[in-house]
Amino acid sequence: MTVKKILIVEDNYAIAESISRSMTEVGFATVGPVDTADRAVCQIEQEAPDGVLLDVGLREGSAIAVADALRERKVPFVVLTAHGRETLPAELRQ
Repeated sequence: MTVKKILIVEDNYAIAESISRSMTEVGFATVGPVDTADRAVCQIEQEAPDGVLLDVGLREGSAIAVADALRERKVPFVVLTAHGRETLPAELRQ
């Protein structure tokens, strides 16, 4: 059985490490974390992951750009944020 790779796009190192541990505990391999939109898109272009956990507020760049790159490659992703869904940009509410 092939282990699914999950890319973590999160700019807070402590949160990223916690997410990574949780994903590993349930059987996923993690890639990253990466903390900017450019780094995320670069990683996605190099080797598309099986899924992505995407923080809305990144150190640099837009999570929307990352979401667009993921949609183009048909890579599933989940948006992570401490804010309510209604505060998200429309492109990230699905």
